[in-house]
Amino acid sequence: MRLIEIIKNKNYKSISIVGLAKNAGKTVALNYLIEEAYEHNLSIGITSTGRDGESVDLVTQTHKPSIYVTEGMLVATAKRALMLSDCKVEILESTDINTPMGEVILAKVRQGGNIQIAGPVSAKDMKIVLKRLNFYGAEVVLVDGAIDRKAVSSPIITDACIVATGAVISRDMKKVIEKTVHAVECYSFKEPTVEVKKIIKEINKTCIIQNDGNVIIPDIETSITGGKKINDKINENTAFVYIKGAVTSILLKDIVNSEFIKNFDIIIEDGTKIFIDSTLWNDLKRKGLKIKSLNTIDVIAVTLNPLSPSGYFFDSEEFKSKIKHYIHGIKIIDVVSGGEED
Repeated sequence: MRLIEIIKNKNYKSISIVGLAKNAGKTVALNYLIEEAYEHNLSIGITSTGRDGESVDLVTQTHKPSIYVTEGMLVATAKRALMLSDCKVEILESTDINTPMGEVILAKVRQGGNIQIAGPVSAKDMKIVLKRLNFYGAEVVLVDGAIDRKAVSSPIITDACIVATGAVISRDMKKVIEKTVHAVECYSFKEPTVEVKKIIKEINKTCIIQNDGNVIIPDIETSITGGKKINDKINENTAFVYIKGAVTSILLKDIVNSEFIKNFDIIIEDGTKIFIDSTLWNDLKRKGLKIKSLNTIDVIAVTLNPLSPSGYFFDSEEFKSKIKHYIHGIKIIDVVSGGEED
């Protein structure tokens, strides 16, 4: 089954495309899905958490693929970005949501063409825009996530996520694969039981949950710097340690140092809160680190870009084959060298 058919069958209302680096192929993946949606008569909307669709990347000064929209599509983009586009649109609504490029405008494409999209930058505003695009008829909204704004893939924002990875991350294919596998793993943690979720919701702060249901709240200002104090409160009866907010390498190293590490699970809000490299991550897992997430992120595909703007490239078939060896049950699509197999 093709990716667009999976999206239709599961009735997703919003999908985020998250790049693991600049030029990892997010825009190529977006264009691929736009074309697939058109061929499968799926009404879509598009927006972005940053500026996308410009011909030259404003940071790296490298060429970027344009975003081509077809008649009937819905878009949410900033006023100045819309003025730089060559498609013809009908304005549906002004949102009062401001961005560095002006107010976010909702529009319907009346004549196809290239477009720049610069959507809302906060989670709160993104949720509003998604609902309005659905209201105007978008069966699914595709969100082009900007670099370092992975939180848009959080399950409280979009229904599912596509991870875009590519050769731009490193000349070493092994390093690209490690980073990609790590990202997918972090997004896909299993959730704790309903009972544990209820306790965490009531406490709503970093805490330690014991086997008997009692809760210990460590005296810390932030979880980031509180690892040692958290560790001091862990004992043989600890079942879970809930971390609210960012989960850093220093924090995890302090907690993993507990002699009871193999007896409890660490619970986080969602995979976008983890800030740790894959090498240290694998080392901590070997020492007993186990993590669950309050909100599992539904990763429905990984898209591959074997080309780097620096001029080097990977063998497409080798790249895809090796990624498939480590990532199972998820669509792997080379959107540059040929798309997906039926």
